[in-house]
Amino acid sequence: MHPCPHNNGSTEPSDPASTTVGVQLVRVLGPSQATSIVVGGIVGSGIFLAPSIVAREVGAPGLSMLVWILSGLLATCGALCFAELSAAIPETGGTYAFLSQSYTHPVVAFLFGWTMFFAISTGAIAAVGTAFASYAEYFVGRAVPYGPWTLRWMAVACILFLTVLNCIGTRLGGRIQFVFTLVKVGALGGIIGVGILFGHGNLHHFQPLLPTGRTSSGILASVGTAMIPTLFAYQGWNYSTYIAGEIENPRRNVPRSIFVGMGIVLTIYLLANAAYIHLLPFEQLEGSRIVAADAMRAAIGPIGAGLISLAVILSTFGTVNAQLLSYPRIQYAMSRDNLFFRHMDRVHPRFKTPAVAILSQGVLAAGFALSGTYEQILSYVSFDEYLFLTMAVVGVFILRRRRPNLQRPYRVWGYPFTPFIFVLMCSWYLTNLVIHRFMETLVGIALMLTGLPFYFHWSRTKARANG
Repeated sequence: MHPCPHNNGSTEPSDPASTTVGVQLVRVLGPSQATSIVVGGIVGSGIFLAPSIVAREVGAPGLSMLVWILSGLLATCGALCFAELSAAIPETGGTYAFLSQSYTHPVVAFLFGWTMFFAISTGAIAAVGTAFASYAEYFVGRAVPYGPWTLRWMAVACILFLTVLNCIGTRLGGRIQFVFTLVKVGALGGIIGVGILFGHGNLHHFQPLLPTGRTSSGILASVGTAMIPTLFAYQGWNYSTYIAGEIENPRRNVPRSIFVGMGIVLTIYLLANAAYIHLLPFEQLEGSRIVAADAMRAAIGPIGAGLISLAVILSTFGTVNAQLLSYPRIQYAMSRDNLFFRHMDRVHPRFKTPAVAILSQGVLAAGFALSGTYEQILSYVSFDEYLFLTMAVVGVFILRRRRPNLQRPYRVWGYPFTPFIFVLMCSWYLTNLVIHRFMETLVGIALMLTGLPFYFHWSRTKARANG
């Protein structure tokens, strides 16, 4: 997958769906399913939980909305850059493939994949699975005792159930994703409609725009901290790139899935936040643990809590499915390059899925959910995740210069300003994390670097095998 040996001057990157020896992945996902992977992967528990966290950090409704807008613009700039990369490099593995093609040393791509498997993606699956289990208590808790261990086992059951379904077939996983994405978008649309059109809200809740008694440096610091949960809520705009090797006509459909998916998510997120602020006094919004349920209760009474619980259950279930449909393809691509554990690149002879990679990712995520350590892990790796996303977007500049003849069916709108804005904002965000979350950032970097001994071992083994 590295650029020099694979291309030999050609403008076409290698296509793993057609070059893998033996049993191959198959292109079974259409454009609507690819888009549902993006939307379903992004819209999970974040929009139901993060608004109150943001409100507490920034201290004013206007600034709270600004944080969601800034994070949405940042995600959009990144998504536009990934659209160019995915059209030019439509390979399984997404960001791993982009880093492999952009940087001459494969250790960069390897450390990304290593950190994703052992921390970022695994912790994210466990977190969303636990959110599913938390809201399932509203319905299941009346029939069975619902203590901490019941919640953990419910999360494990959700993760393992979807792991098995995604092992059975990519087409099946894609169909599940499409259905649950339609349901969750419809549910959120209903919440927004109730909150804005029929709720007894107050436009005065949107004042003041800025908090009083804070310095400009204090406001900037609070915005940077508040962007941690909002960026997590926007996470997933690159999901369809991971599974590009199983999407029909990926040069066209992967970028399209990113454009349409981000447009849907931005609209939903901004309207949902407006509905929350419209319905709840800001002091109540700041103190709410389940802001969506409290907002719906204010709009239509106790029935709102049941409706919102059902919406979160459906939303998080679809998100876990999108994660298990996308993330394991990174380890599949790494193993195919002989830079990860053996057999992760095995394709099931009947189901045509990277079943070993999916099963490994699902079991590890279930272990995280059962142990309850995922929250701590995720707090450590915010720096790592956006460091690699920033490096991937820098790859747009690198590839434009190094490989000007590379086929690019889509070129990022606003180049060079769009990738520059993303890199600039991410650099500020990463600097803010180092200043205000120094120990967590340090631990995250240490977790990432634990992969180096394995990289050197696998790279030496690969070199000996190649003679």
